[in-house]
Amino acid sequence: MKNIVFHELAEKELLSSRDFYDELTPYLGMKFILEVEHIIHIIKNNPLTFPIYFKNYRKALLRKFPYSIIYRIENERVLILAIAHERRKPNYFASR
Repeated sequence: MKNIVFHELAEKELLSSRDFYDELTPYLGMKFILEVEHIIHIIKNNPLTFPIYFKNYRKALLRKFPYSIIYRIENERVLILAIAHERRKPNYFASR
């Protein structure tokens, strides 16, 4: 089991996406967070579950929202680089 660490910008993406969904419908932001937490739990327990997407970055798709979690495995931790919308700016996180 690996430690999960969020890149500062990935954390901001998570919170701004949550806020966006809460503005659309009450509690939709919470459903978004719960789905992200579910996928992070899978990543934490078995980080090799999801395929390599770009260089040494892996990509885990959310099921109910058009987002993916982009992460990199580093020694004893997993670094979450982006909570990326699937239809916007591909690979924008590559410089992180």
